[in-house]
Amino acid sequence: MKKFIVICFWSLLFNPSNPLNAQVALNLNYKGEYIKSGKKAEVKEFFVNDLGALRVWMIIDGKDGDRPVGDLKDLIFDVKDSKNFWFDQAIKGNVYGNISKNPALFQYDLRKEMELDALDYLEKLEENHLILEDRFLENYLYSLVYKIYPGSLEDGRPGIVNVTIVKDVDPNAFICPNGSMIITTGLLTIINSDEELIAVMAHEISHFVLDHAVINVNKATQRQKRAEFWAAFATGLAAASDIYLASQNEYYVPGALTYSTAVLSYTIASEINARLGLQFTREQEIEADNCTVELLKLNQIDPTALSSVLNKIKNYCIINGDYYSISGEGTHPALAERIKNIGVPKDFPSSSFDRTFSSIISLSAILEFNSKHFKACQNLVNRNIKAGVPTEDDYILKATTNLYLFNNDEKNNEALDLINKAKALNISPTINLYKQEALALIRLNRNQDAIKAFENYLSSIDQWYIDLDKIKNERSWALTKDYLDKEKEWTAKMIYKLQKS
Repeated sequence: MKKFIVICFWSLLFNPSNPLNAQVALNLNYKGEYIKSGKKAEVKEFFVNDLGALRVWMIIDGKDGDRPVGDLKDLIFDVKDSKNFWFDQAIKGNVYGNISKNPALFQYDLRKEMELDALDYLEKLEENHLILEDRFLENYLYSLVYKIYPGSLEDGRPGIVNVTIVKDVDPNAFICPNGSMIITTGLLTIINSDEELIAVMAHEISHFVLDHAVINVNKATQRQKRAEFWAAFATGLAAASDIYLASQNEYYVPGALTYSTAVLSYTIASEINARLGLQFTREQEIEADNCTVELLKLNQIDPTALSSVLNKIKNYCIINGDYYSISGEGTHPALAERIKNIGVPKDFPSSSFDRTFSSIISLSAILEFNSKHFKACQNLVNRNIKAGVPTEDDYILKATTNLYLFNNDEKNNEALDLINKAKALNISPTINLYKQEALALIRLNRNQDAIKAFENYLSSIDQWYIDLDKIKNERSWALTKDYLDKEKEWTAKMIYKLQKS
């Protein structure tokens, strides 16, 4: 769980020296105009008075004093940066009005419980190898976050945003109540530019700043005990993983737990959304969309970048028969309506984006192949080839899908040529290389050459047996060994058949 140790806001909140405990919150120092007088105004700080009411200290027309938080709506802010922007959006969204109406004000006990829920969720994903750990990509994502978010809210609420990539073929993104943003590999695969990715992040941060999850959890009638809930989730996730991993994948990466949508439907199951407050209403989605559009304009980014992403999610749902999400009942309801409200989607092609996320594109191509989506697999591989960053896996996947989709000399020879290109790379040799080479040679009636390729495949299997000790996870070790045993037996039989032909 070291990966998920974040700067914890709670140590600040419950520290005796915390100014909020002394009835005064963090300094805000936001400047704007008081619409009732047209004079300059400054918002200095929140504080709690002797009656336990949340108030705001402001300077208006040169006079300072405390006012109800509802008076914030009478201010127009000079929004020049993301810090002022998000504070302005929180005011327009009546966040502080909602906070002031609750007897517990900032509800730190609930927020802490929701943070623990988010950490439990991430821990269960990590235990099942569903977290993609790539320091380069994580660093890149954070660089985009900092373009649109100041680092923290500084308004008395937990406000630190952190990003995690989850291995999930479905295109999705959401942000947990503690600021943990989840972006799936499926989403990073279907988008094509930084503009679209920034739009996604801005939308999720909008939900976070506007306190939508907290509002939704407050509306819930009851909450199952935390330990009980996550124990049940862990059992279901592990069972789904075991069922899938026990089956043999056509394209296998020894030592790595491959996965499918059957497994990953657990990552965004409806009960998880309810637990984390992520079952957003139509109004909340539209509010987050509007907020995102304004932020993109502030950063001189075409706001249709958001409708472009939504349109790609809609097309993905149509292709995969996910009409539930399109109908307006999923985590991103009423896609067509939202696209219409934002504007006609445009193209945001970027070869540099594909080069940056080429490893995820390759990973998604393997997923599509194992799901028998051969055309989709080829489309992904072709993106990496076009961007000039194909790997051995990319070439082999395209060669193999050629053999599945076609049966003519041109495509069979093309498959063999692609395998030779994979050999020439020698960046990260894969166990699948010689196996697919042998199958391509059989298709070309070159049986003797196929025997040699199978013998090389046996040698690579033997090398993987030696490397088994590098796999520390017991379940992964057992599954990998079982796969290697079956492949060795199958290959020996294939060599015998070819020798007799």
